[in-house]
Amino acid sequence: MFLTRLNPIAKRVATPALGSVRNLVNQATILGRVGQDAELNNAGDRSVVHFSVATSEQRKDTEGNIVRTTQWHRVVSWDQRRNPFLVERVKKGDLVYVEGPIHYRSYTAKDGTEKHLTEIALKTFQSLSPKDHQQ
Repeated sequence: MFLTRLNPIAKRVATPALGSVRNLVNQATILGRVGQDAELNNAGDRSVVHFSVATSEQRKDTEGNIVRTTQWHRVVSWDQRRNPFLVERVKKGDLVYVEGPIHYRSYTAKDGTEKHLTEIALKTFQSLSPKDHQQ
């Protein structure tokens, strides 16, 4: 299968016997379109890249009309070696495959309100758009 080829971990994960679970899994796998060009920011002495990826699904409602639902996922990369590549190559509209753990964090905004973020910490990235589309 196409995704099994992209995700070698899927072949190795087996259902453990009850009571033998040692490591639980926090892993998101997203195949979707980039919502905006990757942005580079500085966080102290490190750089961080973030971009959003849209996934969608469609279904029929009770009246037979097709309803399309889109979910947006925030992706963040702290990999100092990969970040320059991401900024150069991740562009709005690109089809990408993204894997990584889901992280939740909170911060206080400048106006004093508490903000909550849900992010996918990028571990595996694959651009699926043709190279001529990315130039």
